[in-house]
Amino acid sequence: MPSYESIFVCPPDLPTEELDELVKKFEKIITQGQGEVISCNKLGRRKLGYEIKGYKEGFMYCLNFNSPSSLVSELEKNYRVTDKVIRHLIVKVDEKKLKEKKVTSEESKDEKEKESPSSDV
Repeated sequence: MPSYESIFVCPPDLPTEELDELVKKFEKIITQGQGEVISCNKLGRRKLGYEIKGYKEGFMYCLNFNSPSSLVSELEKNYRVTDKVIRHLIVKVDEKKLKEKKVTSEESKDEKEKESPSSDV
């Protein structure tokens, strides 16, 4: 199954309970469509690059998931009809680039550990 990454932005004035409920709804759509949620990252409240529907800030979430390609259109439809989502984006993640990124990040982490001497003070 292909991997996807979805980022959606909600209004900053929504209560935390509603935000959590919204995330669970989208995760449920993915799992019911024979998909698998890999991770859900709360990116927090961010200033937007430009005003969207009257908001200068938004609360952002990032969902990483594996699913059949037919599920993407269903998820996008749900984003569009949900009033609490002011902007969304779904992109297909290239598996090769993802593996390369993991390898390079692990190498840089190892180099940083070698460079920073541990102090015994």
